[in-house]
Amino acid sequence: MKKLFYLSVLSFTVLSCGKSNKPSKSVSIEPSEKILAESTHDFSIVLDDMKIEEEAEYMAYQHKYKLLTLEKDSLHVKELPWANVNKKFFKDHENDLGMEIVSKHDGKTSKVAQPVGFGWAIGNEKHGKWEAIQNDSTSTASNNTTNNNNSNNRRWRTSSSSSFFWFWMLTRRSTFRNDYNGYRSSYSSGRPYYGNNASGGSYNYGTRSNYQSTNRKSFFTRRANNTSRWNSLSNTSSRSSSRYSNSSSTRSRSGGTGK
Repeated sequence: MKKLFYLSVLSFTVLSCGKSNKPSKSVSIEPSEKILAESTHDFSIVLDDMKIEEEAEYMAYQHKYKLLTLEKDSLHVKELPWANVNKKFFKDHENDLGMEIVSKHDGKTSKVAQPVGFGWAIGNEKHGKWEAIQNDSTSTASNNTTNNNNSNNRRWRTSSSSSFFWFWMLTRRSTFRNDYNGYRSSYSSGRPYYGNNASGGSYNYGTRSNYQSTNRKSFFTRRANNTSRWNSLSNTSSRSSSRYSNSSSTRSRSGGTGK
């Protein structure tokens, strides 16, 4: 009887370890790198969704992207299907929901996660200008400075007539110069920019922002229902299912705009 008990415990332990150590599916090239290699036009890749699928033998880490391309003053959006990514790449971008993770504009490529448009539209005089903030109800809550001549106390105003364009720029939440300066500082150091960290632990941009938790409820519900899968991200002992590895860095950067 005692022997049977120990065998049962051993079997449970082996099964549990096997499940938690499933190898992750890997790809020879990240989907974002493939887009970068094949694209002949300026574009931005926005991380639109993430999920982890547990298969019979593997853990599959998947991204869903929206591809933004700019033609004159209009922004075109293409929704791409779910695609497998490498586990490390998935983990590197787990906080970047709703943000650009790869972009190429005006000959400059960026692989630093950033709010949509901050690297090529905001601060670019082809698309708008900084304006002094008027003392109204919308500016009071977002900026504590009272001197409208202060360069940090300015708000970006687009010159575009396309409301669809600026829907994707997320300027329904006004972009202020001091926020943009914070982005520039982070970008120059090769660090993603999530905005200010509020007292409750929420950020302005990315997975940890109130904006994303409000507008992407399906993602957060799915993640909450699959906590064991997401915990697998911290399991460094998982083996790769492929001999290939992705050698590109998600922290490389080049250029940027803004004055």
